[in-house]
Amino acid sequence: MTDEEFRNVIANSIASLVAEGKETDLKIAKVSEQIESVSKQMGGINENIGHHAEQFFQNVFADNKVFGGIQYDDIILNMGYKDKTGKVEFDIVLENGNSVAIIEVKNRIHPDFVKDLAEERVGKFRKYFSQYKDYYVYLGIAGFSFSEEVLSEAKKYGVGIIRQVGKGIEVDATGLKAYK
Repeated sequence: MTDEEFRNVIANSIASLVAEGKETDLKIAKVSEQIESVSKQMGGINENIGHHAEQFFQNVFADNKVFGGIQYDDIILNMGYKDKTGKVEFDIVLENGNSVAIIEVKNRIHPDFVKDLAEERVGKFRKYFSQYKDYYVYLGIAGFSFSEEVLSEAKKYGVGIIRQVGKGIEVDATGLKAYK
């Protein structure tokens, strides 16, 4: 093989590798777009399930304003506050003149959420909604499924568990704590 033929073989090989690299880059870009599309769809599905859970539990509590054996007079849905220091929203707030029940709704609850609800969000509620400063505050988490770890954390913090049972709910308020 002459030097000229050898250079041509190398040049053709390099050209072929460059073309294959460009083709691979196009395939990677296409797969990345597909992954992004599926991720958006999954996020949308998860968001829809979350809205379904929230709507279900809000409707049930709107019809029957009882939590932990306490009767409430009013229900406030998606009670929120926002300023330059932050924002907070509570899915369901029940009120009766001396007590409030804050019920957060999630499709699937993470154990850290229970801790955050009891240790952080109650303080934010007191800070942003000072009209309830002298009220007893009871906490609940409502959802369609609960892990044993979540149930354990809820008992530890005195947070009630609200589950769907048929068209209604089941409330486990064993050890429910009044936050004052």
